[in-house]
Amino acid sequence: MHVQLVDKQAVAATFTVTIPAAEVDAAFEQVLSQLARQVKVPGFRPGKAPRGVLVQRVGADVLAGEVREVLVDDHYPKAVRELELLPVHAHFHGDDPVAGADFTFEVRADLYPQFDLPDLDAITIDTPIPTLEETQVEATIARLRDEHATLVPADRPVEAGDVVFVETLGEGGGSSMPIDLSRTEANLVEQLLGKRAGDEVTLELGPDPTDREGDADDDSAGDDAPADDAPADEAPDADANGGADADGASAGAAESPDGGAPSDAARRRLAVRIDDVKVKELPEADDAFAQTLGFEAWSDALAEIRSGLTKQLEREAESAQRDELVDKLVGATETELPKFLVNRRKVGLLEELGEDLRERQHTTLEVYLAALDEHGRRAKFDAELQEAAERAVKRDLVLEALLERRGASISDAEFDVAVRHMAQRDRKDPRRFRDEMGEEWLRNYRFLLERDRAVRVLVAEKTGRGASGAAPEDSAPDAERAAD
Repeated sequence: MHVQLVDKQAVAATFTVTIPAAEVDAAFEQVLSQLARQVKVPGFRPGKAPRGVLVQRVGADVLAGEVREVLVDDHYPKAVRELELLPVHAHFHGDDPVAGADFTFEVRADLYPQFDLPDLDAITIDTPIPTLEETQVEATIARLRDEHATLVPADRPVEAGDVVFVETLGEGGGSSMPIDLSRTEANLVEQLLGKRAGDEVTLELGPDPTDREGDADDDSAGDDAPADDAPADEAPDADANGGADADGASAGAAESPDGGAPSDAARRRLAVRIDDVKVKELPEADDAFAQTLGFEAWSDALAEIRSGLTKQLEREAESAQRDELVDKLVGATETELPKFLVNRRKVGLLEELGEDLRERQHTTLEVYLAALDEHGRRAKFDAELQEAAERAVKRDLVLEALLERRGASISDAEFDVAVRHMAQRDRKDPRRFRDEMGEEWLRNYRFLLERDRAVRVLVAEKTGRGASGAAPEDSAPDAERAAD
């Protein structure tokens, strides 16, 4: 075998592989021997058909194609090792082999980039863990009191904070539902204020989600990119994000193709009759209320509220610290990106955007892209998609390099805990969940957990919280996004 490097760039290489005629002939004999045992030729026992009859039976082109596959599969890995390349993907070019002649094929490969991480010692974490404020405690108490309020009939017009019970009218009507004015949209509150029991109202509900011209989330499709709030891992998330240390990008909510407000025709209306108006009577923050929450005294409930809020602040701050570390690592790393990885991530982002459009706006990716073309916004979308994919791929590569340099492992017991967490999330038996997901998924998930731990450990060291890293059950919700 003769290997010649034709061209090599940072993330791409072209080389040729020439295989001597003797090896080509041996491959022909190998393939013919296999076909003789597999192909039935009328009038001949298996393996006894003359060579010419067998070739005529299967076809010379099919035979040459099979031989070509054998030669490439056997010699490509050897050529890569000889050239000391790390391909991520490869395309093979060349004519089919001919018996009695040398065979040459060309390989055009995308390569994993070789780059250096920045000095880890020079990176600092500036995000602090905030102090619990009394206003946060008071807001939580107010929410708990509101959730446990008693509804009392009110013989008066609707006021802010009431709960209004309405019955739908018209075709398909007759269903009753409560509307909590303290938790509903402002436009609905305005339409109900001042109304009384017995009044009939046609409510403006906003744009029809099935109308692609309608107003949607104010995020551009390009921002359906990797969500950087995934712990060190991220993957494409249909809510504008990504998953475990893998920076996946995701397809977030798509904006209106024309960026305009919905037309009147696109708005939804609902005719209702107000059946009842009720006011909330809030419980006092005392021992009696604490007992409804499962505590003996209000002091116990208050202590638990403070403890829970403090832990929540710590979790949110630690997540922000991981994001800060990853952002600084990625920002300080210079590397080119393999086109194959970027294109593959773009496909993933588009698939996630398509799922998001189906679930949230009841339309398809094809319809959405056609609307972008119609309104002259496709170029902007494509540019944002490219940027999102590049950002996600670079993040993945940097985090993989961090794991390789620092090392991090998850014990079998810890991994079992993480998998059980995932199974419980899907309400499945852990053993059945493992069988359904398969070995490849399990290997990938474990890798993501280890990568997430590498980031968590580094952050812990820099913030003085120790270097053990989070337990898998703590990091699993982050990692699962990439695993999905």
